[in-house]
Amino acid sequence: MYDFPYPGKYTFVDVEIPNLNNDCICAISMIVVEDQKEVLRHTELINPKTFFSANNIEIHHIHRKDVLDARTIEEFWADYGHYFDEGYIIGAHNTLSDVSVLNKDLARYGKKIQATHYIDTMAIMEKFYYKGKQKKGDLKLCNIADHLGIEIDHHNPESDVNACYEIVRYMARYFAMDLSPFVTEIPEPKHKHHKNDHKPSRRQMKIFLAFTRRQIATRAPNTLMNAKSAKILGDKAFKANDYEGIIFHYELALARHWSSPGLYLRLAQTYDSLNMYYDAVRVLDQGIRNLKAANQDWHILKGVQSKFNDLRTSRLEKQKAQASRKLVEQASHSSRSAEENGEEKPAKAAGAKKKSRKPGSSKPKQLKKQTGQSSPKAKKPASVSPAKKKKAEPAV
Repeated sequence: MYDFPYPGKYTFVDVEIPNLNNDCICAISMIVVEDQKEVLRHTELINPKTFFSANNIEIHHIHRKDVLDARTIEEFWADYGHYFDEGYIIGAHNTLSDVSVLNKDLARYGKKIQATHYIDTMAIMEKFYYKGKQKKGDLKLCNIADHLGIEIDHHNPESDVNACYEIVRYMARYFAMDLSPFVTEIPEPKHKHHKNDHKPSRRQMKIFLAFTRRQIATRAPNTLMNAKSAKILGDKAFKANDYEGIIFHYELALARHWSSPGLYLRLAQTYDSLNMYYDAVRVLDQGIRNLKAANQDWHILKGVQSKFNDLRTSRLEKQKAQASRKLVEQASHSSRSAEENGEEKPAKAAGAKKKSRKPGSSKPKQLKKQTGQSSPKAKKPASVSPAKKKKAEPAV
């Protein structure tokens, strides 16, 4: 008996991403079918060598510490990349999203997916099963699996890829679906890798800082450590450019009343590099107060704070200069467009006035008013009745 009802070579895949940049992966799971037989099932954590966003961690529960000893995508690809070569059909739920993320991650190492065609279980459900009459949420993988009776632990890559695989088998078993209309060509990747792609944005780090504060305030299990342990982990994260590790562990050390100038300086430097100026100043102010209370040297923090203020002032001046230049350009552009439109309108109005004048009149109405001539529309004097005239005449 065959494991898979369709001939050919298929690689079903599901990936998880560490942050909102959507340009690298932190986990991958795959099922490979050749000649209607399963030949491989494999799941692996991937070290993306970048930061993790709090939103993504809440979805897939994979932390940066979980992947520190994992292989990179380049090392994974050396062993499993041939299952994505030409001749294999890639299968997934919303396949182009997974393919795009994989290609962006592989582009850092000069590689890409060589497969040329894919199938998408979302498109299969929409066009074949629901026939375009689906309701909102019906095309989510977890809802499809529940509807078809397929077991799933959503956002667990091993469970998600198995659900995609089982959806295709279900459609063949119960509906004898023809798969060929759903085999589609993969478009060429358009992503160009940039050096700063893996630096988190200010917004992302603001979200993570709020997440860190909630974890510390609620005494979450990952915050149950002393100040020294948190400081040591923060130092490791600082050396590895792990922004979330720096913020989480240094903020935790500060909450545990660890006071050393180096910790405050490193955390303030991290916030400043992420354009989180107010958090950098907050950390320095807190450091100055705590070091003063502990009779430790706080003057170095005061000097750094003044430098931050000077840098902030220069940045604000540059921003104001740029904003003023933009306003001047917009004003000049609008004035030019107004002049162009204004030159056409008077010409049309002048033509309309010339047409409305009588052949004999050579002066406009304003000139007539100046000479004392009455307007043609002036009211005639009211006529007096004969009876009133008689009363008005004097008796002889």
